Amino acid sequence: MAQKKVYAVKRGRATGLFATWDECKKQVDGFTGAVYKGFSSAQEAQAWLFGTGGMASLFEDEPTAVLKKSPVRENTRSAAAPADYTVYTDGSCLRNPDGPGGYAAVIISAQDGTTRELSGGEPSTTNNRMELRAGIEALSVLPSGSTVDFYTDSQYMKNAFTKYWLRNWKRNGWRTSTGEPVKNQDLWRALDEAFSRHTVRFHWVKGHAGNRWNERCDALARGEAARFS
Repeated sequence: MAQKKVYAVKRGRATGLFATWDECKKQVDGFTGAVYKGFSSAQEAQAWLFGTGGMASLFEDEPTAVLKKSPVRENTRSAAAPADYTVYTDGSCLRNPDGPGGYAAVIISAQDGTTRELSGGEPSTTNNRMELRAGIEALSVLPSGSTVDFYTDSQYMKNAFTKYWLRNWKRNGWRTSTGEPVKNQDLWRALDEAFSRHTVRFHWVKGHAGNRWNERCDALARGEAARFS
C-alpha cells in the first residue's frame, strides 16, 4: 500500500498541515502566490512549514489548519498539534483614554465544541488595558499545559509576543528601548505569567470585519463598558 502523503501550506486561504490533497487544494486552488508541498510524513511537513522549531513556530498571523486524524499526538506542544481551545478576545474603552471600558473573551473547547463567554469592565481605563485584561482572564481559566489558538485584533498585544517586545522589556528591567517605564506593566506581568502556562499560537484577526467571534467579543466588551457610562 502506498504511503499516504501529508500536505503543508505556507501561503493559502488557511495555513498548516492537511491530511488529504482535497483539503490542501481548497486552500491553494486559485490563491495568488500559494506556497505548498507534499511530504511522506507529518514530521517532514512540519519541519518545512515551521523551520527548525522554537518560539517562531508558535506565532502565526493567519488562521492555521491542523492535520486531521493524526494517528499519534506525541508532542502536545507542537506548533502543528490540534488546539485544545480556541480563544477570541477583545477590549473596548468608550472614551479612550480614562473612560469606561470592558473586556471579553470567547473560549471554544475542541473536545466537545462547547463555548464559554467571559466579560467584565472598569469605570476608568484604556482600550489597551482592556485588551490585556481579556487575554489574562481567558488564559487564566484554562487548564495548565493547554494548546491554544489565540485570536486578537490587538496588534499591541500580539506584537509584544511575536516581535519579542515583552522579552526585551523584561531584559531591560521593564523599560522600553528609550529607557521609559513600560506602560501597563502590572497587566503585562500577569499576562506573561498566564501565557507561560500554555502553548499559545497567535492569530491576528481584523476587527469589525464580520468575524463571528470577534464581533461577539466586541459586543460583550462594549456592553460591559456601557454599564459604567
